Amino acid sequence: MSLENMLSALTPNEKIAAMDILWRDLSATPTQIVSPDWHGDVLATRSQNPSSEPPLGLDAAFDDVRDRLDARRTQG
Repeated sequence: MSLENMLSALTPNEKIAAMDILWRDLSATPTQIVSPDWHGDVLATRSQNPSSEPPLGLDAAFDDVRDRLDARRTQG
């Protein structure tokens, strides 16, 4: 069974849990991950035009993204 097939069989909550596991695993060895050039462009733009919102910690940011996604799903 392919990884794609295994993932498609998961519930939405299981998929989120899988993303969390993958993120923790990838974050453990950040030097092995090469960011694409466009990431630097986005960071430069955001540095020049910072948000007026207070920064969030990683856990709070994940919660915020989940809440926004859930809100979009319920809207249609």
